[in-house]
Amino acid sequence: MSLPTSTHYPLLPSPFLSTFPQTHDNLPLPPSTATTRSKSSWIETLRSQTRSKQFRDAISTFIQMQLSSVQPDNFAFPASLKAVTALQDLNLGKQIHGSVVKLGYDSSSVTVANTLLHMYGKCGDDIDQVLKVFARIPQKDQVSWNSIINALCKHEEWELAIEAFRLMRLEKIEPSSFTLVSLLLACSNLSRSHGLRIGKQVHGYSLRVDDRKTFTNNSLMAMYSKLGRVDVAKAIFERFIDRDMVSWNTIISSFSQNDRFYEALECLSFMIVEGFKPDGITISKTEDEEKSDLDDNILFLFKPNSITLMTVLPSCAGLAAISKGKEIHACAIRNVLESDVAVGSALVDMSGFRLDDAISIKIGKKMPFNSRYSKSVEIRVEGEVKRAEYPLAQWHRIRRKLILMN
Repeated sequence: MSLPTSTHYPLLPSPFLSTFPQTHDNLPLPPSTATTRSKSSWIETLRSQTRSKQFRDAISTFIQMQLSSVQPDNFAFPASLKAVTALQDLNLGKQIHGSVVKLGYDSSSVTVANTLLHMYGKCGDDIDQVLKVFARIPQKDQVSWNSIINALCKHEEWELAIEAFRLMRLEKIEPSSFTLVSLLLACSNLSRSHGLRIGKQVHGYSLRVDDRKTFTNNSLMAMYSKLGRVDVAKAIFERFIDRDMVSWNTIISSFSQNDRFYEALECLSFMIVEGFKPDGITISKTEDEEKSDLDDNILFLFKPNSITLMTVLPSCAGLAAISKGKEIHACAIRNVLESDVAVGSALVDMSGFRLDDAISIKIGKKMPFNSRYSKSVEIRVEGEVKRAEYPLAQWHRIRRKLILMN
């Protein structure tokens, strides 16, 4: 498949080059005295700058290399495209793509073509362009297939991602762990029956070949949870021993999102006993005044972050467990997490559910002024107040406070 004429950009240098420094914060080009440098010297500098994440310098070097009549090759193009991807500069990426096409590297060098594919997958929003680049790759390797699957998932082309995986396996090419995670994400966005059928196949495949069990198991739990199979997610969690913070957050979130609030709280207590310090997203998904086994002293001692907190709090709301929610709220205050927008939003959800408008307003005041979460405090409290049929005067009082807050 050949690219449309409109995408065949002229070889650098071009009029675009003279404007590049001005469009990138007046980025200086390397001294023109460097024109006597050898090609290998240019390429080594370019690759070194890319490796050290000096992406703007790398682009500057690539441009000066072109201006010095040094033609890029299958080493220079990948380095420059990686810099372009990091800078999210799609326009320059298309210019470099034009050079790649004119020199024939898009159909003769798998490395260059894979880097192009990665660039369009990360920077562009045109999935057709990604597919065109992929179609021209000779001898597609693991990187090629992994890149196209990841790009399809990024663009939410879930069915195409699954089909790409099928074709990849027909070519007897193994997916990476990261690709398995992308495939599980795709499965979780299909219909329940279809997603489970494909997800089980990916699960079985991962058991045979994947060497990053924790990394993949976390995604398996998330997939099964989203498709309503929380018991399977629980079984996976209980079987593997290399649990990390993501594992705990995932299983707690699974229970909470499927209205199994007591189990979410139970997991939080086990998590602490095993020596993990819950982070902000965990605690926004579990709390309950009736779960006495969640020791108040342990809650006081651990230092959570916003991820743990955000995962636990919905369970408090679901169980109408206001006292336990207040304990978690106190924990957030002690650890200076109350102003975190995610935690603050979860706290508002929990206190708003109990019609505690005064607490919701206080939390909202501590959230960043321009946060969309703080703006939503009024909407949430308004809904709860109206449902409770507060007297009109009471509603106006609350509304005035919210207006002053924002």
